[in-house]
Amino acid sequence: MAYKMVFSDMDGTLLNSKHQISPTTSQAIQNIMRKNIPFIPVSARPPYAILPYMEQLCNDNEIICYSGALILDKNLTALYSITLENTLLPQLERILDHNPALSVSYYSHLDWFSTNLNSSWIKQESEITGLIAKEKPQHLSNIHKILLMGDAAYIERIEPLLKQQFPQLAIHRSKKEYLEIMNKAATKANAIQFMAQRAAVDKADIIAFGDNFNDLDMLQYVGLGIAMGNSPDEIKRLAKQITATNDEDGIALSLKQIFSLSS
Repeated sequence: MAYKMVFSDMDGTLLNSKHQISPTTSQAIQNIMRKNIPFIPVSARPPYAILPYMEQLCNDNEIICYSGALILDKNLTALYSITLENTLLPQLERILDHNPALSVSYYSHLDWFSTNLNSSWIKQESEITGLIAKEKPQHLSNIHKILLMGDAAYIERIEPLLKQQFPQLAIHRSKKEYLEIMNKAATKANAIQFMAQRAAVDKADIIAFGDNFNDLDMLQYVGLGIAMGNSPDEIKRLAKQITATNDEDGIALSLKQIFSLSS
């Protein structure tokens, strides 16, 4: 099979546990790009938390941010943007902003806002992404994503309650302690579909790598959806292939096999 595009989640997939791209994985990606096969990140991260890795890979392809809600070209021009309905924001703010068990972040284009800049969750996220959150203004609009961070047990309890109250929204965990809220049309699969149509590539000719529940739709959409070895069992069951973990160069191993790359 001659695959023509590769898409990859970042945290838990492209990045190892130290939030780095290993030299082995970097080399494999650069090798396929030399074959004119684009490697495009599809991440829950905001744009500025993706760009340093693109620079490391010498990759000037598009980036898919906020789990599919925003696609930017190399000049950070928006090619595709799906935001939460502004009419829903006041309802969400009333429920979320004054909940002491949650750290709440709002993302709009290149900006990250938070209701509590001193939260340990915000500080941790800042260390992971290298970004600094801004104080949330009184009135916000054009929000691509709301991120809730909190104790895993509490996130597990609040997820079904929010889904019941807001059935028109996409609400899912990107990891045990992170719950993401977005427009239902903002999915990784829809973003890949947009990119594939733009490049005139059939979805059967696309590979995607992922490790978690917010990756499942894209893993099932593309021709070859590959789950990382560190994925939950449910994701592994539903993916077409399973590779090694993100700490064992799972992406590199698969790319070398699929594209017959030399080590």
